[in-house]
Amino acid sequence: MFTSLKRVTYQVPDIDQAKQWYCEILQKEPVQDSPFYVLFTIGEAALALVPAANGSPQSDGGTVVYWGVEDIEVAYRRLLANGATSRAEISTSLNIRIAKVIDPFGNVIGVTDRLSDAKKGAVESQPSESAMTVAFCRALAALDEREAWRGPDYLAEIFLTEDRRGSLRDQTSREWVIQKLITPELHGYFWARTAYLDDIFEQALRDNLPQIVFLGAGYDTRSYRFRELIQKTRIFELDIEPTQRRKKGLLRQANVPIPEQLTFVTINFKTESIEARLLDAGFDKQRRTLFIWEGVTYYLPLEAVNDTLKAIKVTAPAGSTICFDYMTEAVPSAYSAEPFQFWIAPKMIEAFLAERGYSLEEHLTAEDIVKKYLTLPDGSVAGKTLPFFYFVQASVK
Repeated sequence: MFTSLKRVTYQVPDIDQAKQWYCEILQKEPVQDSPFYVLFTIGEAALALVPAANGSPQSDGGTVVYWGVEDIEVAYRRLLANGATSRAEISTSLNIRIAKVIDPFGNVIGVTDRLSDAKKGAVESQPSESAMTVAFCRALAALDEREAWRGPDYLAEIFLTEDRRGSLRDQTSREWVIQKLITPELHGYFWARTAYLDDIFEQALRDNLPQIVFLGAGYDTRSYRFRELIQKTRIFELDIEPTQRRKKGLLRQANVPIPEQLTFVTINFKTESIEARLLDAGFDKQRRTLFIWEGVTYYLPLEAVNDTLKAIKVTAPAGSTICFDYMTEAVPSAYSAEPFQFWIAPKMIEAFLAERGYSLEEHLTAEDIVKKYLTLPDGSVAGKTLPFFYFVQASVK
């Protein structure tokens, strides 16, 4: 099953000191250098340095050896079937997949493979990497030391893989992530989008709106964070099976209560009918509904965007609303398995929606987003946003 030794990870109490020591020993600079991960290449393998969780390598498992395998999913299942227990489930970084198990004798075994094509890493076959990134950014915001700028999603961290949690351990690492990895603009954008849709969701609950639907829910936590406000509102979370299965498992593992008013609906948006799946789950076509379509439109082709808007219009009565964010120009995606496919010029959005049976109720430009969500009470601007992503709220005619 193992094909070659790929990487050895050492946990160290002081990563800067360890980096300097290994630079001297190896007579080379690292190929990756951050406050939470330093990587050296050595022949066909690699040496990684990561901070020990509690200051001592022994406190968090010590050394981990990663073995190359032909197919990580097959290898991971085989290890578990033969008595190993999961230490870190399969996760993806760029085109590398890794996982860790503990063998029956207490040793940590790492396995890794490389994605050979985009199809292998598609959301139909494994949990969404973009959804993980959103959860990571929300968790990052929730740990901000500035109270006025602290994000509200205190549950986001439960969905993160072990390596991503490690990069949130201290303020230095978090600042490095914002500046070097995700960028201040993306960090601000996710912060603002979370606040915008939190406001809409909370108001819908206070108004006792009959139904709320999350289209492509990912690791959304609003139904759990606002659980005490839910009265008679029915909530439906629609998503692809691998992501939804992982989310439900981690919610149970973290003992997060799932509201009785919430229904999980598994769907492949490319092949299955939104209307049919909702009706099967108990959705009432006669009752006014809020649809939240967060972080999805730009990953869909135009045909799928049209189909979704059509499905909502025939499924929900007039006066129902949809909230979503959209991209205003073509930019590259960070995920090869989830490329950007849809964008529209801001001056066209009102006509685009009208042609499909919707009235534009609210349209926030990047400038509006900064003014409304990224400006502190004293008037100072606390963050930036991406200039080519806008927010929309529209109603069914």
